[in-house]
Amino acid sequence: MISIFIPIRKNSKRVKNKNIHKIKKYKLGLTEIKILQLEKFRNKISKLKKLRIFNHKFEYIISTDLPEVIKFCKKFNWIKIHKRKPSLSGDNSLQKLIDIIPEICSGNYILWTHVTSPYFSSDSYINFLKVFFNKKKQKKIQSAFSANLIGKFVYCKKRGWISHDTRKIKWPKTQDLKPLFSMNSAAIISERKVYINNKDRLSKKPLPILSNLKEGFDVDNNEDFEVVKNEIKISI
Repeated sequence: MISIFIPIRKNSKRVKNKNIHKIKKYKLGLTEIKILQLEKFRNKISKLKKLRIFNHKFEYIISTDLPEVIKFCKKFNWIKIHKRKPSLSGDNSLQKLIDIIPEICSGNYILWTHVTSPYFSSDSYINFLKVFFNKKKQKKIQSAFSANLIGKFVYCKKRGWISHDTRKIKWPKTQDLKPLFSMNSAAIISERKVYINNKDRLSKKPLPILSNLKEGFDVDNNEDFEVVKNEIKISI
């Protein structure tokens, strides 16, 4: 089984009520968009059972302390609600939530996703899972995350240039730089035992799975939120 886990908490700092602020026709904004994307994902995978990777059963769990979200989710009998305690809703409570994931989720694999990735559509989830399970056949991979490729010069104050070896060449072409990846948090998948043994969402050597910049867009501040509000059409 694959557990798809979505944390949705109140008290967002940078954008007030970010997760449930109305966006166009979506009264619950980012939350409603994400639930509709996953509903479409459910419908699509039911038609893809002939593909071996989609022989898995799925469960969908939303962890929230928002009454509006709990009420809205009652419309969808396939969603399980985990009512989050105040101790799991603070700014520094992520590790506490990670620690109890094996109690909340039943799957052998856990796919952690966020409502703040509104452009990571139903097709994005399907493609992400295809890559993960296909790569898993080829070599031992316990976890993966959606990522953006950093094709630029990257500097660290303590380590110096980490995008290239200046001993070999001081200014290489950008296409020759070391492949560096930034996690965009749209999708994180791990075997259940990673949560149990590592107390983490990812193994020591996770697989970065590239998504395009649009898919990996994360709503973090007011400017990001305005981008989504002004979007002509959001793919479900």
